[in-house]
This record gives sequence, C-alpha cells and structure tokens, in this order.
Amino acid sequence: MLKTILIIAVAVGAILGGLLTLRNSGRAGVPDKDVLERAAKRAREQAAAEQRDDGGT
Repeated sequence: MLKTILIIAVAVGAILGGLLTLRNSGRAGVPDKDVLERAAKRAREQAAAEQRDDGGT
C-alpha cells in the first residue's frame, strides 16, 4: 500500500513539474512588444527606401 502511494506521488510530481515547465517556457524566445514595434518600423522604412530606389531608376 505504501509503495503504491509513493509511486502515485512521484507520478503526480513528475506531471506537475512538466506542466510548470511548459507553462514557464511557453513564451520563451518571444521578444518584448517594444522590440516587435521597432522591427515593424524598420521594415516599413526599408520597404519605403526600396520603393524610392526602384522608382528613381
């Protein structure tokens, strides 16, 4: 009986640990909002510059 309870406790602990890891790493690698806004602005500026260059030739 004690062995069964111990196995169940270890299994529940492993599942909870895995879920917490997934929860914490869900947004790993996603840049901040400010970084995304700067990248979008830079992309717009580059597109406008390319459009000017293509129109000038």
